[in-house]
Amino acid sequence: MSLKKQAVGGFKWTTASTVIVTILQLAQMSILARFLDPGDFGLMAIMMVVIGFSQAFQDMGISNAIIQRQEISHIQLSSLYWLNIAAGAVLTLTVIAIAPLVAIFYDEPRITSLMIILSSTFILVAIGNQYRVLCQKNLNFRTMEIINVSTSIVSLIVATVMAYKGYGVLTLVCAMITQAGLSSLLFLWIGLRHYHKPSIVYKHSELEGFYGFGIYQMGERSINYIGANADKVLIGKLIGVEAVGFYNLAWQLVIFPVSKINPIVNKIAFPLYSKIQNDTNTLSRYFYIVIKILSLITIPLLTFLIFFSEEIVQIVFGEGWSTTAEIIPFLAVIGICRAIGNPGGAAILAKGRAAVGFWWNLFMSSIIVLGLIVSLSISPFLDTAIYTLLFLYLTVGMLWHVVVSKYGEVRYKEIIKHLIKLCTIVFSIGFLSSVFVHIFNLNSHFINIIIGGLFCGTLYLFYLYVFERKFLYSFKK
Repeated sequence: MSLKKQAVGGFKWTTASTVIVTILQLAQMSILARFLDPGDFGLMAIMMVVIGFSQAFQDMGISNAIIQRQEISHIQLSSLYWLNIAAGAVLTLTVIAIAPLVAIFYDEPRITSLMIILSSTFILVAIGNQYRVLCQKNLNFRTMEIINVSTSIVSLIVATVMAYKGYGVLTLVCAMITQAGLSSLLFLWIGLRHYHKPSIVYKHSELEGFYGFGIYQMGERSINYIGANADKVLIGKLIGVEAVGFYNLAWQLVIFPVSKINPIVNKIAFPLYSKIQNDTNTLSRYFYIVIKILSLITIPLLTFLIFFSEEIVQIVFGEGWSTTAEIIPFLAVIGICRAIGNPGGAAILAKGRAAVGFWWNLFMSSIIVLGLIVSLSISPFLDTAIYTLLFLYLTVGMLWHVVVSKYGEVRYKEIIKHLIKLCTIVFSIGFLSSVFVHIFNLNSHFINIIIGGLFCGTLYLFYLYVFERKFLYSFKK
């Protein structure tokens, strides 16, 4: 099968999986929001900052090196597998050790036992992680997405049953462990059958080329995670756990299009870019296509969320989440910035420039942490954090595209023109739709969403037909 057919097949499987998983996760969020309170979501968000940061060290940053390298031996894979297992064990013990300190920091005793339970995910993920990476390297997206959908269904069932029985925040913990553990075991089963069985061997000398790449990747992930989650840490400490609950659910709703749609393309783009890393013109052309596809999907969705946040929150989460609805429009703008910036990392990484991503994330994370500390120290309110983040992403964050253009060797002229045109049209459609809906002043949030969605969808389809028909037709071909 040609590279092009593999990429298109991967796109189809990943898209179908993402649609299904998104529906399942939205259903899970909607169900849990009716059984759990903001404090439960805030507590989970705080713990996930620690767990997520630790996950940056899960595979020593070497997974992407396996994809980037086109030739890799059985001994190297075996050595990397046992290194991954060892890293998982060390992280499990580390999280168990620091759990009481996190509980003291937030003055929340429940954190200790819950984090000890969550620490098991590191061992579980380590067991099958290499085989997940090998599936991606070989563009075997059919297997990956079948596993993804299956584990999401099981996670939803577990979460629903536990929430109904009144397990509170433990519901969120067990749902996460269920999905991570089952997914890893399924990848292990597939990998042992189709890829390789690791030998009982570890040769440090065979991994020298991987460590340099992996250290920068590990550093980039950890620093990027600090920058992306400093808001939750500081809001939880300086404002309170309940504020984190409102903020985190708002962010989860905003990030849904970005976290679900961007990986569809990036999961395919990185191994694809790696195979054409020395053909700058082709890489630049593919990068433009990636940005255009992502923007045509994510920007309209997030714009709709901006203008209809109140109705969407009422339908998805129910009563008692008005604070979440108020901050969503500001976070949605940040979501757009992240959506169009995210693909740049794959282009830089495919060029083997892992150090660039590391230093950029160190710089941006430092700016975010410093900005939040200063602003929240002066004015410890949720609105302050939102305005600070919005300002930083719209100013300093835009420099990322300059970095991508230089080190990823991609051209941005056509991308900028496209984004200006698309944002102008889409925001105009969203504004007109909001005005149109509120003229009727209907008392049904559901009907408002239906009318607004039909209005926006009709105008946007007209825009696609007039301005993007040629591109969409060529992409389809």
